[in-house]
Amino acid sequence: MEKIYGYKEKDVVGLARFLNGKENQPLSRTFEEYAKISKKAKGTVRNLYYALAKLSQTDGDFCQKYLGGKTLSVNKIVEFSDCEERQLIKKILLAKSKGLSVRSEIMRLSGGDGKIALRLQNKYRNAVKNKEELIESVKNDLVLSGVKIKEDYLSTKSVLQSEPFEKLKSEINNLVAKISIKIQRENEFLIVRVALLESENLKLSNLLYGVSPIDTVNYFGGNGGKKALN
Repeated sequence: MEKIYGYKEKDVVGLARFLNGKENQPLSRTFEEYAKISKKAKGTVRNLYYALAKLSQTDGDFCQKYLGGKTLSVNKIVEFSDCEERQLIKKILLAKSKGLSVRSEIMRLSGGDGKIALRLQNKYRNAVKNKEELIESVKNDLVLSGVKIKEDYLSTKSVLQSEPFEKLKSEINNLVAKISIKIQRENEFLIVRVALLESENLKLSNLLYGVSPIDTVNYFGGNGGKKALN
């Protein structure tokens, strides 16, 4: 047996052996530990575990040999229905209209269960980030029923589009423009200065290597010398 549900047999067996004595440990922690040992991604380890769970339920010999006869269970992921997602958003926005935080309302809705709370939080954050139309629809329903909803309760987008932010952005743009103009002027000055120095350097080179010593003395004692030294 070389492949098990698309995974190498040695990887499945390795995880099966690693699970011994880990029954009371959270799966997430187990996945992290085995990921470090096997040098695999945590997601890969999780998928490997699902394959192992299926095998434990279909192959009695394998289960007995590597898992001590214990089958592995996998909690089925139950997706939110559209109605449930809408109700979640509505309850959270209602709580926020009363001055409560998202966290406190999620903990109330989850009954203090950490796993459920995380699931609700991820769903709400995803809706705020990716479903603006849904958020607006729920907000409008609440407003029509007399609930006062502040825009900054809905998403970070409304904060980014606020007047203080636009003013700050304008000031930053103006500052950048001023700095750019200053740098441009300094650059033009340096270009002229470099050209002047190159010209003076050429004159000096000609005097030192191309003309008589008397001309060199006259240069340093005359106007040319003054210009070069200035």
